[in-house]
Amino acid sequence: MPPPIARTGYQPVLEYIEGFWDRLVRFHPHDSGTLIGLPRPYLVPATDPVRPLFQEMYYWDSFFTSLGLVGTSHEWLVFDMAENMAALIERFGFVPNGNRYYFTSRSQPPFFTMLVRLAHGIKAARGDADADEYLRRMIRLAVREHEICWLGEKHPHERRKYRGLSRYHDINYSHFLASCESGWDHSTRCDGDRPGSEAGRWMDFLPVCLNSILYAREVDQAWALGQLGAAGEAQYWRGAAEARGETMRELMWDAKKGFFFDFDWKREDRCPCLSAAGFFPLWAGLATQEQANEVVARWLPQFLLPGGLVTSLEPFPGRQWAYPNGWAPLNWIAAAGLDRYGFAAEAAEVRRRWCNTCAHGFTTLGTMLEKYNVADPHRAPEAGHYGLVEGFGWTNGVFVDFARTLARGA
Repeated sequence: MPPPIARTGYQPVLEYIEGFWDRLVRFHPHDSGTLIGLPRPYLVPATDPVRPLFQEMYYWDSFFTSLGLVGTSHEWLVFDMAENMAALIERFGFVPNGNRYYFTSRSQPPFFTMLVRLAHGIKAARGDADADEYLRRMIRLAVREHEICWLGEKHPHERRKYRGLSRYHDINYSHFLASCESGWDHSTRCDGDRPGSEAGRWMDFLPVCLNSILYAREVDQAWALGQLGAAGEAQYWRGAAEARGETMRELMWDAKKGFFFDFDWKREDRCPCLSAAGFFPLWAGLATQEQANEVVARWLPQFLLPGGLVTSLEPFPGRQWAYPNGWAPLNWIAAAGLDRYGFAAEAAEVRRRWCNTCAHGFTTLGTMLEKYNVADPHRAPEAGHYGLVEGFGWTNGVFVDFARTLARGA
């Protein structure tokens, strides 16, 4: 039974979110125009009859949205969205950016194994007899996607580029579309802070966030295969994760600055841009304790602003993935990473500030937004390319997860 989350003071927002999920549900089992049919219902990020943006199932959105479905009457959608991803892998060999044909040129941050573990955890807790068979089927598809897409070295999946590490990519070899695959469209990372360079040079960089996600996937694959008795395969993926982590610590950790950075594989140097992506190694568990200590001591005070964790430390007009904006997935990743390395009080403060920002916005606007101004929660965020989008799937999901976690610690 979920804890009494009303004690955190967020009950009006939680009630709104619970009543809002049905407005985001879509079911299109057959291809129609550019829309790729999916076998199960799914959640889209937003609903706006005037400006109907984001009317597809998106890859990384779906994981963060699902966090808020666990233990609710909509928990079945966790399984449905995982099954839809499985169907996309079976059909295309990977999960596209979203279920549109024009999105099949690229993917998005690949949180498939994390969604599978979330769904499997629900099954295991319920004592479902098919929990192991479910895990076996899903992890085989995860390995397939991992090898075809994220470890691919040839067209159309030319992602693994330098010392075993991978980049974001697009089949059209477009930096702009590769930045869309990153989910950070658009930011100051990967030379995106240069005037007239909205796209940056995303294909020339090994992103610290992506390789942290791939490390976590390899750990997940090792765990699942070990659970299923495939000891040899489990050891293979465990070794792959260890090798990736070692290379990342060598290339992406700056000992003088005490932070993790993206790596320019063409120029063989770190990108100087400080961003919240540097917290991903803590979430994934590949940072050493000493590195985590330094990140928290030197950089958390600069990234943690009144309204939550900020995306970068420098503003840039037109870049929504930059100061002063904060985003639900980045706050969740940071909080989870802080917890992993023993910084429970700091993790709780991230959650508290983010939830307070969302609650304040809800009181003012009566809805939830895609992103928020965390430098000054009383002001609007940087609108970026897409403007202010209401809804909003992953904001709702992370808010519910954070509120529950805070309530457990109250």
